[in-house]
Amino acid sequence: MRIFGKSDTGVRRPVNQDRFLIREFPDGLCLCAVFDGMGGANGGEEASSAALHSFDECITCEIMDRVCRGEEITRYEAEKLLCTAAQTANAEIYRRSEDPALEGMGTTVVAALIVHDDVVALNVGDSRLYEVSRGALKQVSKDNSYVQYLVDIGRITKEEAVNHPKKNLITKCLGTEEQVEPDVYRIGEVPDKLILCSDGLTNALSEEAIFETVNDDRLAPGEKVKALIDAANKAGGPDNVTVILAEND
Repeated sequence: MRIFGKSDTGVRRPVNQDRFLIREFPDGLCLCAVFDGMGGANGGEEASSAALHSFDECITCEIMDRVCRGEEITRYEAEKLLCTAAQTANAEIYRRSEDPALEGMGTTVVAALIVHDDVVALNVGDSRLYEVSRGALKQVSKDNSYVQYLVDIGRITKEEAVNHPKKNLITKCLGTEEQVEPDVYRIGEVPDKLILCSDGLTNALSEEAIFETVNDDRLAPGEKVKALIDAANKAGGPDNVTVILAEND
């Protein structure tokens, strides 16, 4: 796969509390993850950075140990590994939040682990994973948010959710509770494209605009990611924005 990621502070925020991780391993294994931190002047950066480190260390050590022993990682093991990484990150952030200056900090995470011909994904919060297959964009992850809850119970429509005043209120993240239960998704066959992003992108651009950009074959993956971030900033850049694009060769 060809993979490119980029993060930008945006127009209105003084610091970037987003982080992203791309780690490629032997045998075609690959980890991609986006973290969107929150919690005061320093808390968001601290939470997203701690989560990134935990994910990287937990998953990289296990995969490289398996590779060295000549053992393959199954889809079930990949799912278990992602959950362990999320729970480890949650525990670390929760521990650090005992510092009064960091109280209440947390971070979202959306991650995809590509294992041979399968993709296993995990989500906590409202950062998103999309796939592009057969000429269509599909949201894979489901937001852990109050607005998504309203959509689920039929109180509002998906279209009404776009401009809802409480659209940024999330119901789950890493670090604010002692335990966390991630949402896990099995995509199965590796799609044409995978997009992982923070809500700085999806709050600024429509899904139609995102699809048009990533489907522009005149652009390389890095150019597509830059074009998405530039478009989000042109639309007001209200938040930090992070995008990872993985294209299947």
